Amino acid sequence: MSQQVRLDRFEEWFIARKARQLAGRAGFTPSDVEDIEQDIRLDVLQRLPRFDPAKSNRHTFIAMVVRRCVASILEGRRAEKRNGGRRPQSLNAPIRDAEGREVELHQTLGGDARRPGRSEAALRDLRADVRAAVASLPEHLRPWCEVFTDQGIREASRELHVPRCRLQRIKSEIRAAFEEAGLADYLPEI
Repeated sequence: MSQQVRLDRFEEWFIARKARQLAGRAGFTPSDVEDIEQDIRLDVLQRLPRFDPAKSNRHTFIAMVVRRCVASILEGRRAEKRNGGRRPQSLNAPIRDAEGREVELHQTLGGDARRPGRSEAALRDLRADVRAAVASLPEHLRPWCEVFTDQGIREASRELHVPRCRLQRIKSEIRAAFEEAGLADYLPEI
């Protein structure tokens, strides 16, 4: 190994520290620490040739690479969890529909994949009920419905510079109005 691709004690310590910090987060266990260290070290060694001493200190560069690698590892782990433990399944797989008949899975999927088997008429009625519920909201709450459709509270708070606690209250008011309109079954669990 050439001098350029060797890591010094600080760099090795920093990689080990960040790997240990991941244990207990995002489903990682202490037994994963060595593998995480190895993944981080590999990423650092691959990116080290791009280091330019004229732009920054080597430790600063490596710390940035390590932090980005850790963020990528966490992002990848969270992406794995989005499936919620469901196994991929063929759309031709036989299942029982709401009436107990055996049909293929694709036949139960309507316009709303989260609630399979809903007819187009039912979806049309639901859209009309949602529009009516939004229209019945006080004027100051209506624009927030669109905000919460596109993003969660954390993202909205960051982008709009509005405190999360205020957004939480606004969302609770909207939720109460939707529940009063008989739409509680269609709201996400919070």
